[in-house]
Amino acid sequence: MNRFEQTLSPIENEIFMESVEEMLNSGYEVDFTVTGNSMWPFLSHARDRVIVERFQNNNLKKGDIILFKPIPGKYLLHRIIKLNSDCFQTAGDGNCFSDGSFPHCTIVARVCKIIRKGKSIPADSLKYKIFSRCWTLLFPIRKPLLRLMISIVKIKK
Repeated sequence: MNRFEQTLSPIENEIFMESVEEMLNSGYEVDFTVTGNSMWPFLSHARDRVIVERFQNNNLKKGDIILFKPIPGKYLLHRIIKLNSDCFQTAGDGNCFSDGSFPHCTIVARVCKIIRKGKSIPADSLKYKIFSRCWTLLFPIRKPLLRLMISIVKIKK
């Protein structure tokens, strides 16, 4: 850790995400580190970063990872598991339940790239789409799959 990194202190998520929204509204893509475990195994806490782009209604698809505000001041980065013309449902990849249904106006951004160990993975790449589609289809049996994956990770350690 360098001297600059030692002087940084965490900021509240709400304040940070408001800044992200401002940058998106100014036309920028925004890069940030993922926090929390709700998107594991696809996104890992403090290891992976995402690049998000401003949400455009015409490019939304089932399987997309989106940044949205289910209630004012709260932000979630979860995958769309169901999509209708006026609303969507999401779930974290590491969750066995849906977050519920929300109107499209709650969407702030869509993940366009994932950065893992310095490597950029486009969210629209064929390999990524196949993995995310399979994981979305396995939603009904996700609980035993996650238990198995956690057991494997513990054995490796």
